[in-house]
Amino acid sequence: LTGVPSLMTDATRHPTTRMNRPSSSLSAFVLVSAMLTAAIANVVSAAPVEDTAEVVPPPPVIDHSTSTPWVSPERPPICNGAQIELGDVRACVVKDVIEPDASDWPTPPAPGSGDPTGWIWNGYDYRGSPELEEWESTMITDSTVAFGEVDAGAFESNARASQLFEGFLQEIDSLGYEIRTAFGYGYRCTAGSGGWSCPSGNIAGLSLHSWGLALDMNADANPITTYRHPNGGNACSVPMETDIPMWVVQVAEKWGLYWGGYGWGDGCATSATSVYRDPPHFEFRGSPELADRIISFNLRTDPNLGCYDVVDTHGDERLICNRDFTVEAGWRVRVNPSAPDGATAALVNLTATRAEDKGFLTLESCGSRAPGMPETSNLNFEAAVGVANLALIELDDDGEFCVYHDAVAHAIVDVIAFLVPSAESSPARRLLLDAPRRVVDSRSQPLCLQSGECDTSPAPHQSTTRITNAPTQPYLANLTVTQSERSGYLSAGGCSAMPTGEASPSWSNLNFERDVDRANLSILLPDESGETCVYSWGSTDIIVDVLGTFTDGQDGFGWQPVAARRMLDTRKCRADICNIPVASRSVVHIPVDTDAPAVVVNVTATAAPTWGYVTVDACSTLESLSGAPSTSTVNVNARRTSANLTIAPVEEGEICAWSFGEVHLIVDVQAELSEDAVFGLLVDEPVRVYDGRRGNYGSIPR
Repeated sequence: LTGVPSLMTDATRHPTTRMNRPSSSLSAFVLVSAMLTAAIANVVSAAPVEDTAEVVPPPPVIDHSTSTPWVSPERPPICNGAQIELGDVRACVVKDVIEPDASDWPTPPAPGSGDPTGWIWNGYDYRGSPELEEWESTMITDSTVAFGEVDAGAFESNARASQLFEGFLQEIDSLGYEIRTAFGYGYRCTAGSGGWSCPSGNIAGLSLHSWGLALDMNADANPITTYRHPNGGNACSVPMETDIPMWVVQVAEKWGLYWGGYGWGDGCATSATSVYRDPPHFEFRGSPELADRIISFNLRTDPNLGCYDVVDTHGDERLICNRDFTVEAGWRVRVNPSAPDGATAALVNLTATRAEDKGFLTLESCGSRAPGMPETSNLNFEAAVGVANLALIELDDDGEFCVYHDAVAHAIVDVIAFLVPSAESSPARRLLLDAPRRVVDSRSQPLCLQSGECDTSPAPHQSTTRITNAPTQPYLANLTVTQSERSGYLSAGGCSAMPTGEASPSWSNLNFERDVDRANLSILLPDESGETCVYSWGSTDIIVDVLGTFTDGQDGFGWQPVAARRMLDTRKCRADICNIPVASRSVVHIPVDTDAPAVVVNVTATAAPTWGYVTVDACSTLESLSGAPSTSTVNVNARRTSANLTIAPVEEGEICAWSFGEVHLIVDVQAELSEDAVFGLLVDEPVRVYDGRRGNYGSIPR
């Protein structure tokens, strides 16, 4: 999906001179204003409804293999309200706007207005009027790519609807239809209003070409003719002269364009004594908002486009699409996790992959904030390295959140659980926090494959192993890999959810590299038999530490998400000490500014000169050690940055960290746990809700 020219549209246009018009909709990126996403959920003026069921029928099967002209066309039904609302008009025709000025399209100047001598008629349309040039500079755009024999810049259309026409022309050109001519914008009236030259001077007589909302294509082979049956029968049954195959018309309808070949009036939906067919003509009979909806739907459902809902620091959103599936540094990409009613936060596994440089990802609100980088991070990554981390993020009022990209990289989001109010009748689970205990260590204990074979050896490539001695109810575990023979990933969950054969899970918990130790906190949901398994893509040693279990009763800790706050960064000054790392085999006290008994914190380790690890726990536990802790929170690799979410007990407003090896630590608080907290976890099988490698393909709600 790379190496193909990319698309651009910018629905937010700015006035320019006539010689410097708004850029066309097909260029380097696709930029569409925030109303595209909003439009999906709000109905504009509904079309006349022929299908009263108000459903979106399946699209027609388009056969691009035949070039046979469609000489006896049958018009699809007029789009119903459901199709209009969604912007999926593939199985219908758009005819919901009688006159453009009745549907918020900016109105062209009246014929002959201002200085009448400035209006120059060239036999086909008007040019030269200062009033007309001013309107054109704002509303009309030139194409920047060629369509068949039509050069770049030779096709003009309304800037707000340009992508409908250019999307249609590009698609049929790429599929083999020969485009010899394509005429779009031209200021003229309809023949039925007294003549193309607008002799009445009445704006109501303007053709849709004058609005930039019509296209005439290949007029040489598609004569405009009134047909009558030779024996006085149904004129709609008379074959017409055209070179346009059925699939070209179906592509036009996908882009919301009505074909004049159906005829005017009811388009031969009923029999007629005569029919005026205009086969070279395609027009858009919808509102500006519907144009935005159709553009959004077609872009999002195109598997060859990477489309992203990008939100700026003002909270304004635009849809950006490109053919090389690139997410730029500094983008805030909106993610819809499909949260249930009442959910206040989501617990997700966040993965970064295909990074071009080192950087970080941060989950944050999509609301307005100060420009620049966020104050906290959830995941640090290196160039060309896949890495994952569990993260908790409060949801915005619309149930969504944003991912900030510090560098060019792709994010992947798997939803693990939602925070919902916990009550006696609620399935939300509270956490029973336990002392960490190791249940799997393939370096020293037999590792049992799902097939039943056990051996003290690394997990084989593409294998599923059982997590033995684990709880039978949902539990919290730290997954660690070491001595990996290749790059790969782990997926953990109920054994019955694991695929068989060559298939792999649809989610992941941990990404790793060859000979690089990695850890990630996970919430694991056993199957109905109470068993959990871990799938390994890539041979590696696996370690599993259980940190607690989740109960469906009222015991244990509830969750209270908080705005992420940084409590420690040893790279910066603190208590008159600057840029001093945590010393090897020492304990550092971290104030967390809460009287809650436990906190959810993201722990980042960086700038270590040698290999090591960090364990976060209660201060009394770590201070009383005579040796090293038996479990770890973050594995440290020389000159690399690693992060992991963990839950730490709080004593007198502090948590502590013990380090094997010198390292800099960054600690961000994400939530507090207490018996009084009202939110519990709604735990289910992991669901992938966003994959930047695919963009928002298929993300249109139905």
